[in-house]
Amino acid sequence: MWLVELLGCLKEKVQTMNGTFNGQILVEKLAKLNNSQQSIETLSHWCIFHRKKAKQVVETWDRQFHCSPQEQRMSFLYLANDILQNSRRKGSEFVDEFQKVLPDALSDVIENGDEFGRSAALLLIDIWEERKVFGCRGQILKEELVGRTPENSNRNGKSSCFKLKQSVGDTLEKISSSYQIVCDVSRDEETLLSKCRTAVSGVEKVDKEIGGNYNSGKRNGSRFVDELRGQHSILRECIEQLRLVESSRSDLVSHLRDALQEQEFKLDQVRKQLKVAQSQYEQADK
Repeated sequence: MWLVELLGCLKEKVQTMNGTFNGQILVEKLAKLNNSQQSIETLSHWCIFHRKKAKQVVETWDRQFHCSPQEQRMSFLYLANDILQNSRRKGSEFVDEFQKVLPDALSDVIENGDEFGRSAALLLIDIWEERKVFGCRGQILKEELVGRTPENSNRNGKSSCFKLKQSVGDTLEKISSSYQIVCDVSRDEETLLSKCRTAVSGVEKVDKEIGGNYNSGKRNGSRFVDELRGQHSILRECIEQLRLVESSRSDLVSHLRDALQEQEFKLDQVRKQLKVAQSQYEQADK
């Protein structure tokens, strides 16, 4: 069995070196995709390496997305985001192809995913628009999704915290929208932080028990291995969710900083004009 796997790996490496794109290899890689940074970045680099086959890559991505379990679909969107962000310097192949399939994929997650999935998908849309990933198409993408999903309520009938319609260049609206996204994404932030701290403590406890020697831990039985795997899995999930919270807060801080600079500039102008007017008034009053 190991020989078959070794030959498969060697075949894949040879094909990659030769620049040969194999759709089946991509299907197999997508089946193993998860939310970890390593998993997403590794496959993203592989796809970007085959950017001349962007059409086949994205068509395969789209087909496998709709065949994948609901809980894995955010991993597909994170992969698409990484490819889009890191391939633009090399060309627009992936931007052109992904803009054809992302509306349906995003709509699926927003309508059928859990609260975290909906928040994450909507945050990606805002990030793409903010960074002009799709150029003017970013606003159109948002408007298409507004037409497909309820504006003021989610599928459970609860009031939505998101405003998808955002006036371009309207500082107040940007701050309001970013703040609402932070509210939604970080709703369970304290629970998430507590969960993360508990997992970190769990890993540190196991590490202390085995004296930092993981090989020793393996020899002493599967309890240590199982506990470590469990805590690592929790940490991986926490890291991904904390990244979303970090990104949403970073966007809000950026908009607030821009607004502060704008107001400080305007305040300086008002003070200067006030000083001139007051001086003229005092001279005329003499």
